[in-house]
Amino acid sequence: KGTKSGGFFCGFWKLLHVMSVGFAEQAGGLALQEASPSIRVFSPHEAGDVVREYMAFFFNCEKCSTRFIGKYDDCSFDRCRLLGDETVGASEETWQQFPLWLWQVHNEISISKLDRASEIHTKLGRKAEAKKWELSLKAVYPHVDQCISCVTQAGTWKLNRVYRHLEKEYWTFGSEASLDPKMEKFLKHTDIERGNVSYGLGVYIFAVLLALLALFAKKYRIRATGRHKKDESLPVERFPRKYRDS
Repeated sequence: KGTKSGGFFCGFWKLLHVMSVGFAEQAGGLALQEASPSIRVFSPHEAGDVVREYMAFFFNCEKCSTRFIGKYDDCSFDRCRLLGDETVGASEETWQQFPLWLWQVHNEISISKLDRASEIHTKLGRKAEAKKWELSLKAVYPHVDQCISCVTQAGTWKLNRVYRHLEKEYWTFGSEASLDPKMEKFLKHTDIERGNVSYGLGVYIFAVLLALLALFAKKYRIRATGRHKKDESLPVERFPRKYRDS
């Protein structure tokens, strides 16, 4: 955010936001169990752990991974209290904590990038340019002109309004997104009705992400057990057991 060319990292963050809002909208998978009783349900805590493990084992930027994992393990933004283990009976606000926590982390990282840019310009003697980066609010999301109701008069965030903005941006994509006709036909064929499950493009993405997470877990289960190797050396437990069979 706040730069002209976001590239891979911008797209990756968008994917994380789509996934996290989809998690909240589908109550970790509970909302899909009527249509598919065997679906895996994740608590907010487990969802956060899955993203942490992805960053630890798969993300191709070691510096970025270390920073994200540090934020997670240090319980930044009250993560350890807000991302609980409750599933059945959890309130709507409980499910929303995961995307809101991720949003806060993203904002902090984006702001720190502007601070580093300001420091670089200062070292190069470009004081005017450094001041411009230092005072820039482009990294803060959502901007005031995007969601003026998200901010109080005192300049603090209204988290319920922020979540509704995230929902609009990353779940309904600003409108009632519709599925590809073939996917629509497939969902109807599997007895998922509009009256029972709120679905659209976001549900499709959420389902794909769950499948990818299962694939990642399988990959590391094979690597951890050493079945891809020819020697008889003992396996290394690199992936937490509670996710290896998910």
